[in-house]
Parts: sequence; C-alpha cells; structure tokens
Amino acid sequence: MKKVITLFLLFLSYNFQAQTIEFLEKGDTLQKPKYQQFIYLSDSTDITTSKFVAKIKSRGSLKHTTNLYYFIKYEAQKLGANAYRFERFTKTDGDINGELILSAYFCEDSIFDANFEHIPKNKIVIFGNDDMNEKKTQGYKVQGQKYEIASGQFKVFDIKEKDEIQITKGGFTGTTLWYKRKEGGYSSFLSFSGIGLNGTSYSPGYNGVGVSFNTGKINHVEPNLALALLKIYEEQK
Repeated sequence: MKKVITLFLLFLSYNFQAQTIEFLEKGDTLQKPKYQQFIYLSDSTDITTSKFVAKIKSRGSLKHTTNLYYFIKYEAQKLGANAYRFERFTKTDGDINGELILSAYFCEDSIFDANFEHIPKNKIVIFGNDDMNEKKTQGYKVQGQKYEIASGQFKVFDIKEKDEIQITKGGFTGTTLWYKRKEGGYSSFLSFSGIGLNGTSYSPGYNGVGVSFNTGKINHVEPNLALALLKIYEEQK
C-alpha cells in the first residue's frame, strides 16, 4: 500500500515549504547497517545479491533541489538502507517543482568495492547553485581561464597525468585550490554555494591543497549526493 508522508523543512529564509514523500514500493525487512551510509549505485553495478528496501519518490520545490535527495535519504536510512540507485528526475508545474525517484538497498561491502570501478575517476566537477529557478551565474577560474556556471548545471574537468589544476573563486581575497591526479582515481565535486553543506565552507587539507581568505568560498559536495546531481543537473559543455 502506498504511504504518503508530508514533511517540512525550515529553510535559510526561515520559511516553511512542504515536501512530500511517497513509498512506491517497499521491502519486507528492516536492515541494520553497521554505518550510516547512502552510497550511490551505478547502473553498471550488479546488485542481484543486495536487499531491496524501498522505491521512494520525493516531490518539492526546485528552489532547494538537493532537498529532494535528502528527504529520500532520511526515510530510506530509517528502514536500514545504506545505498541507492537513481531512477528518475522530472521537472513539474512549469519547472517550479520537481520529482525525484530513488530505489534504496542494503548492500554488503563487496558490492561497494565492485561499484567503485564504475564511478567517475580523476575528475573535477563544478556544480551550479541548487536553486534551479535562479537565473544568475557564478564566475570562477580554472588555470587562469574564466568560466561561468549557471544554476542546475555542472562542468567536468579531467585531471590528466602530471597535471596540477588550479581552481580559483573570487579575486585576491578569494579561494584557490590545487588538484593533482590521485592514484586511487578519486574525483572531487565542488560548488560555490554550499550545496548540501548548510553554508559551511571549504577547509584546506580535504581532498586538495588550498588557501582561503575572506571571500569566494569553494565547497566540497558529498560524493554520493554529487553523483545524483550528475543525473539531475544539465552538463555544461
């Protein structure tokens, strides 16, 4: 039986906006993961040995697009899910609202090891603001070249052998990060608007070398959220 729960979130504007959660399908058992995780599962990963937990739809405003993901994550983790597979994202109501569907699973560590082989390697991904109704762009530099990123867009840069890529946001009192190719192939996901971080800013020493002053914040986006945004956002070529 379908179950609809209306949830509320207090946004930074101190206004309440309703989000709805709908369980489209639900498994029979509650799992007990050792760690609170919500790992992105690639479409190429074999998950036949995983336990299905639920297929969940979140609907709400595109002013805070990432909330669609977080409401599903919260409900899925209460049922014991530690992973998810992206199903579908759709804009609705004249592109004012959106619907996100994720399938939640409980997976053993061996699934995550295999899954990592299908995750983008040695990339830098820049995300625009998660307010997909916002028309403004944000400026930044890569290797001294100027770029602009719009809300609801992402831009991918490859880290090649012996590269040291410089990302700069803001002027003299801004933030600069340097990235080199990593042996494990890990990618870095960045934003200038604190996506998923509730306004917290970059701390030097996390996934890259950086120096930060008082303007031009560069924030790291949690990878499992970022991998969902790669399917929600539009790629900027």
